[in-house]
Amino acid sequence: MKPSSHPSGRPLAAVVDLGTNAARLAMASLGSSGELISQGRWRELIRLGEGLARTGVLSPAAMDRGVATLRRFAALIAERRVDALDAVATSALREAANGGEFLARAGEAGVPLRVISAGEEARLALAGVWTSLAPAPPRAAVFDIGGGSLEIILAEEGRPVEAASVRAGVVYLTERHLTAMPTPPEQVEACAGAVREMLAGLPFPPPGEAALPLLGCGGVVALAGFMGKEGGERINGRMLGLGELEGWISRFARLDFAGRRALPGFEPGREDVALAGLIVAREVLRWSSREVFRVSTGGVREGRLRELLLGYK
Repeated sequence: MKPSSHPSGRPLAAVVDLGTNAARLAMASLGSSGELISQGRWRELIRLGEGLARTGVLSPAAMDRGVATLRRFAALIAERRVDALDAVATSALREAANGGEFLARAGEAGVPLRVISAGEEARLALAGVWTSLAPAPPRAAVFDIGGGSLEIILAEEGRPVEAASVRAGVVYLTERHLTAMPTPPEQVEACAGAVREMLAGLPFPPPGEAALPLLGCGGVVALAGFMGKEGGERINGRMLGLGELEGWISRFARLDFAGRRALPGFEPGREDVALAGLIVAREVLRWSSREVFRVSTGGVREGRLRELLLGYK
């Protein structure tokens, strides 16, 4: 292994994950047992995909927000003397007709992005989930709720056996169905019905084995774990049940913008999209005939970080 330029002597990797709703930067090194040791995590809610479902393009304001965030990330990466770097973009840039323009601006900002397929996104999210859970189950069904899409994966030993991506991301669903705060019941049901229809169209059936665990990841999944909690209770590995989700959906729909923001543990910036995430999680539970799922705070970043560090020569 070539020597690291990082003061710790351990190779330091960084991954930028540019999604439809959030931009994230994570840095990590490998511990003596091969575990990821976080060296910093940053997240900015940029809403890159704002209006994309309606117009088919990234808006100038959304692109400006994204580029400004990438400049800040580039400065952090340079400051930390990173040994290995990858920067990936997902659903919004897969779909936007003017994605090439944004990619050029990202490169000028110091973060050369590559657009990954839905299949690679699912594979990396799965690897990140497996990395985050100790011990990880030998087999599981995994769902990853993003801003622009929902990935469903059936996995064995951390490898995808079946995977599919549907347009059930929280930004897309919110702009299409959940346009009011408080949110009337007919909008909640319209959103839920759209998600059910997409799940019914998956190219594989729900996992039939009752003992097969269901794992959920994504920003809104983690938020659902935090909501209502005071302080630093561990979220990774926490079980969330159908009844808890039902209660949050009912409560959330009745709240306006300020009421949602005032909830203990709530992350500002998700006031409008969090309800869609709760609805998606509930509908995935119903589709899979499960009563609970296990929260994972792992995802694309952790999966790609591990690949970079294991491949560092």
